[in-house]
Amino acid sequence: MSGLLSKASAAEDATKSEPVEEEAKSDAGLLDASIQQSDGPDLSTILTSVGWAVIVVGGLLSLQGGSWGLVVVVSVLIVGIGALYGGQFLSEDGVNPTKMGIAAGLAILLTVGPYGIGLFIGAPDTFAVTELEYDEQNDQITFMVRGGINEATATINNISSTGVVTEVWTDTKSLGDNGARFKIPISDFFTGNSETCIYCTDNSLVTYQLVVDDGEGTSSVLDLNTGFTTREVYHAAVQIQDHLTTENSGTGSTGSTTTVVDGLIIDVLAGVMPDDHEPLDGGTHSMSTGEEDAGTLGIVQGDYTIELSVWKAGAKKWTHPTVTVDGYAASYNSGGEFKNGEMTTWLRMGGTSTDVNGILFLHEDDFYAGDGCYTFEIKVTNQYSTSEPVVTESSMKWELQFDRYNNADSNQEKQDSRTYLTC
Repeated sequence: MSGLLSKASAAEDATKSEPVEEEAKSDAGLLDASIQQSDGPDLSTILTSVGWAVIVVGGLLSLQGGSWGLVVVVSVLIVGIGALYGGQFLSEDGVNPTKMGIAAGLAILLTVGPYGIGLFIGAPDTFAVTELEYDEQNDQITFMVRGGINEATATINNISSTGVVTEVWTDTKSLGDNGARFKIPISDFFTGNSETCIYCTDNSLVTYQLVVDDGEGTSSVLDLNTGFTTREVYHAAVQIQDHLTTENSGTGSTGSTTTVVDGLIIDVLAGVMPDDHEPLDGGTHSMSTGEEDAGTLGIVQGDYTIELSVWKAGAKKWTHPTVTVDGYAASYNSGGEFKNGEMTTWLRMGGTSTDVNGILFLHEDDFYAGDGCYTFEIKVTNQYSTSEPVVTESSMKWELQFDRYNNADSNQEKQDSRTYLTC
């Protein structure tokens, strides 16, 4: 009997313990969930991280050489140390005087150190010349000066081939937050070409040098582009070729086809050339090198006008509309029609007639006064000139024999009449 009672008691005890175990397991699960939900940095860690971040920002401001001011840097330092102190105060271990002292010392060194170095060493503020542009449209040079200096003085010097330095322009500007922009018109500093000839020894070479100074002994020196500072045209040239037209007369077996010379196609070149440049037999010129390179031909990137006239026996027979050149861009108005071109090689001129292929040429009816010697005169007027602004070239002369060609009975005579010998 006692055995049965013992078994019953054991069973009852087991039944009662099961809910307790389940309740304990349930409490443990909630605790684990609570721990998992609280993962992530606590407030102490956050304050410590923020403190160091603020101190790093203070160090970056200090590295600016003190331009932000000592008050700003110290204020950032105080905020950073305060955040570090708060982080330790909220930590489990509380404020540790040793750790706090080390952290404060590092913060002071990182934040105020660069400022102090800049203050006591007196490192000079730096600046840079940027955005240097050669503005052909507005005939000026522009550039920016940026940096930590208060003002900048820009100067352009003219350096002769013998090394003589002459100041030709200067200006001083204050630098704001975005720096200072300088605009220098060509007319304010131009005193002569940087290049005065090709294929020769240039004894009058002029170098233009830009110097920017901060007033404290620091300067930046740049040589200006010689292509932009070669503005004057010293020489001009002409070359010609005849224009041939096929004429038909009659019909059927009585019809005939005849080729006649009815005008000229004219090209012009302007720039700096050898003094002995000259016209050649056949209507060409000594500058007809076959090269398209502007430097080889002595092309000038300048501002000038060209007037071309055709003369015979001292009488002007025809004048081309004035050609305006701006940089390399050339333009003129021919009979109400606007023409464009580029003076980067020989420039094709206009005329008075257009053939079936769209070629513009000077028709013989508008200038020709019988066979003989014709002069092709060019007058160049420079906008920027240090001496005589007008250059006149009258050496381009050829013997034209249109009548002889058109009336010739033999091919040999026609060929001889197209030699265009200089005269």
